This record gives sequence, C-alpha cells and structure tokens, in this order.
Amino acid sequence: MAEAAGLAIGAIGLAGLFTTCVGCIDYVSLGRNHGRDFEMSMTKLMLLKARLTTWGESLAVTHKGKENVALRERWLAEQDTVGKCLVGIKTMFEDGSRLESRYGLEQLPMSQTSLVFPQGQKSNAFQQIENKFKSRIQSRQEHVSISKEIRWAIHDKKRFDCMIADLTFFIDGLEDLSDRLQVLGLQRQLLETDLQAITDTNSIRMMEDAATQAQPLSSERSADENSGKETHGHTYIETLIKDRAKVLNGNLGLQGQGSHSYHHYHGTQAYDDAHVVQGDMSSEAAMAFFK
Repeated sequence: MAEAAGLAIGAIGLAGLFTTCVGCIDYVSLGRNHGRDFEMSMTKLMLLKARLTTWGESLAVTHKGKENVALRERWLAEQDTVGKCLVGIKTMFEDGSRLESRYGLEQLPMSQTSLVFPQGQKSNAFQQIENKFKSRIQSRQEHVSISKEIRWAIHDKKRFDCMIADLTFFIDGLEDLSDRLQVLGLQRQLLETDLQAITDTNSIRMMEDAATQAQPLSSERSADENSGKETHGHTYIETLIKDRAKVLNGNLGLQGQGSHSYHHYHGTQAYDDAHVVQGDMSSEAAMAFFK
C-alpha cells in the first residue's frame, strides 16, 4: 500500500514551510545590545518560537503523511488558515529592507554572524533562558535548512516590538486551530516542559514578565511551584526534573471522555532523557509525547 502523501499548501509542503518558519526566527540575535529591555525582547521572541515549535510538534506537521489525524481529516477546511499564518511568518523575514525599517533590525557584518561575547556581558538570568531554550527546542527541529550566513540583531527595541506583535498574531491563529482540533491542551503541556527547564529564580521571573506580554500560553509556575500543585484532580509534590527530562503533569487528550481517576504524586524524580507522565492520557497524546 502506498504511503499517504504529506499535507501541502498549494505546491508547498506543510512540513517544509513549517521548518522554514522556525528557522527564520533563528535569524535574529541579541547583537551587542545587552540592556534588560533588549534581553526582555529576545526572551519574548524565544517564547514565540517555543509556541510555534510546540504547535508543530502537537500536530506532527513534520511527519509527512502521518500528521495529526484530526488535522488531516479537516485539512480542506483548515489549510487556508494554516497557509496564511505560516506564509505570513515566512514573508516577514524575506525582505531585508523591511526588517530594518519596520522591525528595527540591523544586519550583522559577516565577521559577526557567530558572535562570542565576553563572560558576564549577558545577564545570568537571560543566559540560562537562552541556553535552555536552545538545547530543548533545537533537539526537536528536523531538517531546518535556512542559511545562517545572514543574521540580524535588534537595533531599535520599539520597532522590534512590531515584530513581536506580528508574530504573535500569526501564532495566535495557529493556536486557534489547535483549539478547534482539541490539541491545545497537549500543546500547553509540551510548552510547560520547555519552561520547566528554567530553574534559576531570576530567569523564571524574567521569563514570566515576558510571558505576560507575548505569551498567552504562559506557564503558571513560580519559583516554589513544586511545593504542592493540583491539576485535573491530581496532586504533585516535590517533583525533581534534571538534564533533558520531560515531565507532563495532568490529563492529555481526554476531552469529553470523562476520566475521573485522581492520583497523588510525591517525590517524582526525572533525569537524563526520561519522559514521565503524571496523569492520564489518550493513545494519540502518548504517541506525540513518547515518539
């Protein structure tokens, strides 16, 4: 039996268009501006990239022919929405003069496309956010072929806020689709695992400040969240997460199925590449999480 064809928007494959959009965001760096306001702007951008990445992961858009079942079934009705959002993101990065005039970016010289900054030039809070997001999100990216020869740095923060607003508009549209397909809960949990990687108190505060402005799926966690949190009737106390481990708290993919099991999780420890679920989940959610 022939394999199912991957979803496409016109002549453009969904998987390729999505990975291009994720790669485009990597064009932008902090440059040599390291005030807190510039770091906050970059944190907003990293959160938006995390939202876009988890959107694609929750719908398996890079798995050609094996995308989320609900998305495939409703593709004729939804492809226009997906196309407008993803093409909109891609178009934002295609015009260099527009990146400068509208979004306040400046092109880095070729000699500075891989900047190495002196120790301490970036704040410790921002450095941890940047390192954790890069390590966790890049591990998911597949076949991102965007050339990194041209890079852009934030030059005008006020105009760069226009880029944050435009990206937010398009990603909001994609998440509205997730809600219609009933996978928004899974997407929230995947995003939460990324945010759990941030452990420094100042980093958490910086991330939460950025999240309140640019991230409707912001984490509800705080520096002492593991003292006793309840989700979907389950209780979690003293959960320890280290290295690249993922822990999902709550029920996933069970909308309308009336799951009524309640559990008390105390002292869970996850290390290395462990994947742990503390709750109940559907088979489709399990496949997305444990793949």
